[in-house]
Amino acid sequence: MRLAIISDMHILGPGEHERDREIRRDFIALRGRWRGWWGVFLHAARRRFWNWHPESRYDCFLKALEEIQHYHPDRVIANGDYAGDAGGVGLSDEATYESAAGAVTLIREIFPDRCRFVFGDHDIGKYSTAVRAGGIRLASLHRGEQQLGIASFWHEPLEEFELIGVNSSLLTLDHFLPEALTEEIPAWQQLQAQHEEAVRGAFAALPPAARVILFCHDPGALGVLRHWPEIEARLPQIALTVLGHLHEPRLLTLIQRMPSMRLWTPKYPVARIIADGLSQAKTWHAFNPIVCPSPFGAGHHLAGGVLYVERGPDGNLFTRRHRVVL
Repeated sequence: MRLAIISDMHILGPGEHERDREIRRDFIALRGRWRGWWGVFLHAARRRFWNWHPESRYDCFLKALEEIQHYHPDRVIANGDYAGDAGGVGLSDEATYESAAGAVTLIREIFPDRCRFVFGDHDIGKYSTAVRAGGIRLASLHRGEQQLGIASFWHEPLEEFELIGVNSSLLTLDHFLPEALTEEIPAWQQLQAQHEEAVRGAFAALPPAARVILFCHDPGALGVLRHWPEIEARLPQIALTVLGHLHEPRLLTLIQRMPSMRLWTPKYPVARIIADGLSQAKTWHAFNPIVCPSPFGAGHHLAGGVLYVERGPDGNLFTRRHRVVL
């Protein structure tokens, strides 16, 4: 068995490229109005470390797909965050949908009948610091499911393994509801209950000897899963949990070694979502997590890659990060 995972592509189509240029101009202009070390730090972190150079993303994405083709995997799993989400409302935004559709369509064309897709938080919508707006939108979820064929939950046996994909944003819905549209909240809660039922049912029905490979975009969802008795009872059967979201695998180790975040209760949306997600990081190790890097890494100067998972002759799983260098 050979699996190839690609995650956090964040490619920008024509519409998002134009919007990104406007955001970057505004962001640079803000520097002149910021005062003190905090403004300098934010500008430097964004400019030099975290996802500032979008022009190389699509090239890294194409190179990653080329590398995966050479690997000849049995399955290709895209683990979420296909577009830039510059509007902060996910796939309901036309420019964001255009970007994501390009990525999903190309993956499906190259790997027909072998690809599976997972929702990322930016696909459904997440408050944007750049535009000071946004949040989860039902239209984004429905558009991803109905037009792009991304299932919130899927379960597929492959050899002696059970591959399970979940929607981390539905599992951690409480983190995102403050930025949801008020009239959509009841529908979101109903969808969350349905998703929980599907995930619980799948784990409860697992054969005793089954081994699970779980695909979950945001590691914050693992803290939610850990509280469910159906999952707790099956933790020894989870051979591997493949995460996205962090872009850089070494961040997972750093986060798990950080002091507890339970007492950090910021009010700013992005900071609050991060704090909520990290509050139970100490429990993630029970899921045997590993992070699939973004093809472009955390920034233009850090090489990204894809993740390969392979079953060895003895039945054990081996993982390997394959670097993508342009």
